[in-house]
Amino acid sequence: MKSVELSVTIAAPRDVVLREISEYTHPPRLHKTIESVQVLEDENNVSTALWRLRVLGFTREARQRQVISPPDKMTNETIGGFARGTLETTHLYEVEGGTRIVDRVDVRIPTWGFLLERPVAWYTRRMTWDILMDHKRDLEARYSAAAEQRGRAD
Repeated sequence: MKSVELSVTIAAPRDVVLREISEYTHPPRLHKTIESVQVLEDENNVSTALWRLRVLGFTREARQRQVISPPDKMTNETIGGFARGTLETTHLYEVEGGTRIVDRVDVRIPTWGFLLERPVAWYTRRMTWDILMDHKRDLEARYSAAAEQRGRAD
């Protein structure tokens, strides 16, 4: 098992950031590696979804269970498909000027694919960083525009 940990600060409130990064309609719109997300179950901050994504040039399916623990944590566990057993844990911290996200992914791949462990971990790091930066750009653009409009209204 390889672990990947990334951190980024987003200039938006923690509740807004958590809501945005946990929203299923957001990923396919912003992230080019994600082909589709089909929500299978969604109840009381626990959901299951079927993801179709491109990994190292191949389209793969993965079934994930997401658990949102407001106000500051979210987990995504791959429960079926390629990399079953992979666990992503996202912690959100209020900091001056916004929210710091610390995202840790414990990558697990099938035993027969041990030679793929390093490339998959590298790819996971790159994909996770790209997704976090997409969220950062999107949220900061929307949140700063909304704050600017509120300032004009005052």
